[in-house]
Amino acid sequence: MQQGTSIAAGCIADVEVMDTDRYLSSVNAPEFIEDVSLCIESGARFMIINCAALSFLTGAGLRAFLVLARKMYAVDGVLQIRGLKRQPRRFFFACGMDSIIPLVKEETRFPAARVRA
Repeated sequence: MQQGTSIAAGCIADVEVMDTDRYLSSVNAPEFIEDVSLCIESGARFMIINCAALSFLTGAGLRAFLVLARKMYAVDGVLQIRGLKRQPRRFFFACGMDSIIPLVKEETRFPAARVRA
């Protein structure tokens, strides 16, 4: 089993978006913290961590989210998480992290399809 995370950053109108991929565990959590911390130190004050491809989250990965939230809140910034599914989502809620780091509300792809006749 390969454990690795590819992290990509992109800026969309003052919102820094960081993508993680596949796993977030003790193997790659320090690198993830370092990459996101560099963005915070560079002036990012609103950040979304996109976890759409994240399929496995450990306690070390959850701790990484907590460390980053503390760093962001220390500079009066906002950190949010989006795209959590399956095991990472269950683990995130089981640990009560949703009260510390808010999840971005997922928008439906076709909101007009929800209109009732």
